[in-house]
Amino acid sequence: MTSIPASKAAISALRLEQRVERDVKAGIPELDRTSHTESEESIRAYVASEIVGAVHRKRQDEIDEQAEARNELHIRQLYQELGNTDRELSRKIDSRKSALLQELRQSARDLSSARADLEIFRHKNGLTRDAIYRESKLLHCAIIFFIVIFETALNAFFLSRGSELGLLGGFFQAFILSLVNLGLAAFIAFSLRNLFHVNILRKLCFGLLFVAISAASLYFVLGVGHYREALEADPFTASEVAVTSLWSAPWGIRDFNSWIMVIVSAIALSLLVAKFFVVDDRYPGYTAVSRRVRDLQRQWVERCGDAFDEIGEAVEESRQALSEKDREIRSQFIRFKASIERSEDIRREYQEDITRAQGLLDELVRYYQSHSARIMNRRAAYFGELLRFELGTLPKLNTVGLDQHREELQFFEQMVAALDREYAAAMDRIGEQWEGARADISAFIGRVERESGLSLSQ
Repeated sequence: MTSIPASKAAISALRLEQRVERDVKAGIPELDRTSHTESEESIRAYVASEIVGAVHRKRQDEIDEQAEARNELHIRQLYQELGNTDRELSRKIDSRKSALLQELRQSARDLSSARADLEIFRHKNGLTRDAIYRESKLLHCAIIFFIVIFETALNAFFLSRGSELGLLGGFFQAFILSLVNLGLAAFIAFSLRNLFHVNILRKLCFGLLFVAISAASLYFVLGVGHYREALEADPFTASEVAVTSLWSAPWGIRDFNSWIMVIVSAIALSLLVAKFFVVDDRYPGYTAVSRRVRDLQRQWVERCGDAFDEIGEAVEESRQALSEKDREIRSQFIRFKASIERSEDIRREYQEDITRAQGLLDELVRYYQSHSARIMNRRAAYFGELLRFELGTLPKLNTVGLDQHREELQFFEQMVAALDREYAAAMDRIGEQWEGARADISAFIGRVERESGLSLSQ
């Protein structure tokens, strides 16, 4: 849409017809005039200041807006950063590699120390085999929980008949009995494991403890049956009667359901003892030492892998950053070039606006002269050339920034032409750094394993 108003709008704004009538009444223009009238001069001033001035301000704002948008672009900086990507990666790799190698060295020391402790333990206790134990602690706890709940559920049924709370009371009593069974089983398994110790005195002490706890467990299981039998007779004196009958006649249980409770408790106790015993190696303390070595061995392998992964992540981040810079440079170059083209269009449009403003001035002057002639019923005596703008006095667009940016555009065009080559070279340098870092870490791991006597196959 043109920035120059239509002639009708300008005639209305100038109130040109009223001017003509006023001039005619004053005898203007004269028959023998040799210069423009004051009204014609005011028309030129109006067009020059009000119309061309407004258009100039608008076009200058557009020029400045484009220049500001170009100044916000950082093509040179991005291009320099693209060339420095491999150097930044080198610093990043050196920083990360230093920390990773320290962690690897400490992990190797811990593993070497744990292996030395394991060998000392084996030599001291005369062990030549590897420890046998269950890796999963969660599965071990889950099986024990199942055994306790299963025993509780079965015994709750038999104990509920003599409880005031019914099945709920029987459940709580059965659960308490199961917890006691659990504790006894843990002590039995602990004492049984120590029977395999190389120390004779320790074997003897824990042998006596094993016999004592086993006897206590047997009496407890039989006591459960006596309690169940006494509970049906009188719940209020069941505990006292059960203890008395247990001491006087341990095997004197006469109720079938009570014997079922004894068998269930005995089976649960046996299963719990077996589970506590087999979860660790039969030799006391061997599992803890061996588990520590295996955990540190696993940690060593994971840290070796993590070292390569962290350096690989740094390399991948640099590659992504390089790709983003390449895309951003091309995007900003397109915007920079488009902005210059737009600024050129604005400058050309301003010249076209001046030409249209000159045409508008011609139309206004013609209208003034013709309207004046019609009112006076004659032609004006002055038929010289129409008024022309004095081009040197018209406001000009400030395009200093545009001229500077046009010079930069030539450099940017050469830069973008070489961008593919620079991008490929930077990618190659990043790849070389990755290979070098990987080789350094591999060599370091091998050296540490030789120094610490480690081997991943052990």
